Amino acid sequence: MSDKAHLETSVLIIGGGPVGLALAGDLGWRGIDCILVEQTDGAIPTPKMNEVNIRTMEFCRRWGIAAHVMDCPFPRDYPMDIAFVTSLGGFELGRMPRPAKKYQTPGPNSPVNLQICSQKWFDPILREFAEGFPGTELLYRHRFGGYTETEHGISACLTDLKTGTEKNIEAKYLAACDGATSAIRDGLGIGLEGPGILGHPLHFFFRAPGLLENLGREAATFFLAFDKDGLWANIRIIDPGDAMWRLMVLDTPDDFDADNIDGQEFIRRAVGRDYDVELIGHSVWTRMGVVAERLEQGRVFIVGDAAHQLSPTGALGMNTGIGDAVDLSWKLAGLIEGWGGDGLPASYDYERRQVGMRNVTQAAEFHSNHLKFHEFEGIEDENAEGEALRGRLGTELVERIGQMFRTEGLQLGYRYEGSPICAADGTPPLPDEIEVCVANARPGARAPHAWLSDGRSSLDLYGKGFTLVVTGGGDPEPIMRAAAMRSVPLRIAALNDAEILRLHERALVLVRPDGHVAWRGDLAPEDPLAMIDIVRGAG
Repeated sequence: MSDKAHLETSVLIIGGGPVGLALAGDLGWRGIDCILVEQTDGAIPTPKMNEVNIRTMEFCRRWGIAAHVMDCPFPRDYPMDIAFVTSLGGFELGRMPRPAKKYQTPGPNSPVNLQICSQKWFDPILREFAEGFPGTELLYRHRFGGYTETEHGISACLTDLKTGTEKNIEAKYLAACDGATSAIRDGLGIGLEGPGILGHPLHFFFRAPGLLENLGREAATFFLAFDKDGLWANIRIIDPGDAMWRLMVLDTPDDFDADNIDGQEFIRRAVGRDYDVELIGHSVWTRMGVVAERLEQGRVFIVGDAAHQLSPTGALGMNTGIGDAVDLSWKLAGLIEGWGGDGLPASYDYERRQVGMRNVTQAAEFHSNHLKFHEFEGIEDENAEGEALRGRLGTELVERIGQMFRTEGLQLGYRYEGSPICAADGTPPLPDEIEVCVANARPGARAPHAWLSDGRSSLDLYGKGFTLVVTGGGDPEPIMRAAAMRSVPLRIAALNDAEILRLHERALVLVRPDGHVAWRGDLAPEDPLAMIDIVRGAG
């Protein structure tokens, strides 16, 4: 197929990072054909992302690849602790224990846990998943040359960078997963709003075999470095097997010259002494907190970093983008298969902009908390005053800075409040907590997890179509008939589990293909067809 000069597909995806790959995989899983175009060969020498959060792991569980993420090369017995230090070879101020993979047990709100899986491993897992579907094609080393939108679709041109061949693609829809500097977004004249530029951090990647052992430091995955000038950097182990580390200096001045720096000086400050390492590379990047002014225009959708750019504090960036991909995928499936209404594109914009702004705002607040810890003379002094200062700061750091690692509420608690394709039930909104997931089944919320009597999670019931969960004496037939009249894919899940009834609070709960609640009630609505039209985007 890729040797032809003219290609056709339902969805054209521009950008082959984790979000583009997730969208291609989810579309393929739903039986929707797509072509993904990526200019590079897909290799990730210096990964930007290292944590797959709980919600993304739930999607991986749905796709059947959670075990692959769990089995990535990050050692199963390596502790995921967070440590606050004056330097890697200096004093430890505080520690947040997080169990290694082999010791993890799921919490009450999900069947899975957050996992450490660097982008250099996660992208290939997603790539293999996407390539497993016959209607999915991934075109690496192809340059996207622009597009025109017609009444019936998208006409795009590509260049095969290996052969120089020009190709044309006809598609029904275009997904711009082309990153923070998205040419597609900019070409549409879509601006950005939000806090804006938050700083210009410096990344160092280096190899240092036996680093912690040589320094006598207890292992952790993430270290925050704090000296007399305050919280200035973090140091993450990316690949213990390859001894790869990343040092991120939290900010640099406007006149910083990234081409003329002494890498060993930064390493010396982070380690606390002279230490030979292999410098792999470095870069200065812009920390942003912005959301695109709109996420859809005509047949074009803005996804991932093109849609929102978050401070990495809280590890929400890529994971928010994966949420975009899942939300968009089922809506594109509805449009392509014919049961989705004309309101689905606008609902993508409404829902994911709402979540994007929520996450951008919270990540920026986490970052601002870093800036409140500065100028602590004597923090490294080996005397009673220094010890007292370190003790006081350690407690405060774990409480305040450590919150960005206690984010189950952020990961699982996002909801589509006021969505045009969710039928509100009149109940008041619940608190949107950072640390605690408030499990509920209000329309717009992620359907809550509960273990079923057969050992499955209730989340395992949801995916390719709508699911009507029936508990007690609720009569599903009026809703089933209405869905059939509109050709909406709907199956019944009859459950007698007491925990499901407690969490759902209603006898009938309609769950969307992305696992969010669309409607609930003890009885079918007076006009089931009107309700079905709302949730399929035709209300």
